[in-house]
Amino acid sequence: MDKILQSLHGNAFHLSDDIFDFLSVRYSELIDNPIPDLKLESFHPNIIQHIINLHREQFHTQDYIQSRISNPTTGTIDHLHAEITAATAVRLGIKNGYDGYSLELLRTAGHFHDSDRSFPDSMIQGEARTRNDAEAYKKYKKLHAVNSSKRAADFIKKAAVSGYYSPEGFLEDLSYLIVRHEIGGQKENLINNILPSKVEPNLNLNSLTDIVTDADSLSYFDANILTNWEECGKDKTLLGIKYILCMTECLSNHKMN
Repeated sequence: MDKILQSLHGNAFHLSDDIFDFLSVRYSELIDNPIPDLKLESFHPNIIQHIINLHREQFHTQDYIQSRISNPTTGTIDHLHAEITAATAVRLGIKNGYDGYSLELLRTAGHFHDSDRSFPDSMIQGEARTRNDAEAYKKYKKLHAVNSSKRAADFIKKAAVSGYYSPEGFLEDLSYLIVRHEIGGQKENLINNILPSKVEPNLNLNSLTDIVTDADSLSYFDANILTNWEECGKDKTLLGIKYILCMTECLSNHKMN
């Protein structure tokens, strides 16, 4: 049973039994999947597992749950969205021939890409207010992404205090993917659009960033669309409008590059 979803159900949204059961099982399946130990030079073997578990714990705090109830438009199922985005990013990474460090970077960026919302006291405000203003919403999204990278950095620094070490370049790589998760990798002012990883110089961070962006978009249609369906009172017209807005935002983000 997804205890976070259970806390939000009837408060942040009202779900049918079928949708609630489906999403609850989906979450349970994802968190039950073991996170492989990272066996790479300069990394603590359990660091990815440790920081993701710390993030999962944050979703269970009363501050987070109450903030979702009070501000449902800021992401009612971010805990599930984080899991799905991380899993999807890894799946896409494998499909594109990546392994080792690349997959763990994708997994971590996917899990933390919206971590700004995990901390109500420091999250960027104004999402609901700016949704109908394209330029204002674009600015909000940029601030949201930057703040998410800062929250991810906090987790890594906290882990380091507990002995879960990683090379300095890991934080730089991760921050790049998270900061640009809304718009994809940089396409200009780079030779062949290549930005080398600080940890593995032969790895192109722009290609990995594009994967995180795609995983973020795909995760909407994995779970978020189901809560939208219920929130719209199963009205196909309203859901269609939300779908169009989502697709317009995705296309707009890619065009920004």
